[in-house]
Amino acid sequence: MRGVSLIEVIIGATIISIILLALGSIAQFSIGVSKVSTERLQAVFLASETIEALKTMRDSNWTTRIAPLAAGTSYYLLFVGDHYETTTVQPALIDGKFNRYFILENVNRDPATNDISASGTNDPDTKLVKAVVEWTSKSVIKTETVKTYIMNIFNN
Repeated sequence: MRGVSLIEVIIGATIISIILLALGSIAQFSIGVSKVSTERLQAVFLASETIEALKTMRDSNWTTRIAPLAAGTSYYLLFVGDHYETTTVQPALIDGKFNRYFILENVNRDPATNDISASGTNDPDTKLVKAVVEWTSKSVIKTETVKTYIMNIFNN
């Protein structure tokens, strides 16, 4: 009977060890997924902040702050004093990890309907904004992009 009890203890300890290893693996996987989700959420917030900064620049003066920016060029935001400025020189990474920039594209409108279309005439008071945030996670470059239109709503 003593041998049977020893075998039961060994089998029980093995089963408990397997269960604990499985739970540890699940916990490790969950932490990894949580980290990736946190990074992606931070990137989306940074892209959204870029859009809001451009809206602030638009509201203060479209003619001097948005209109002169060249279509198709990557611009970076700098917070100087109490307002945002743009530059083509990449600043330091945000939190040592995120690279944030935006690209403005010209927008064409159909002359008959005034709708945005691929053809038509250029509307200098409307721009397509692509806010891009890039970062490296587990040796892979990740990207989040938010797109929207901004318009010279105050005719300034």
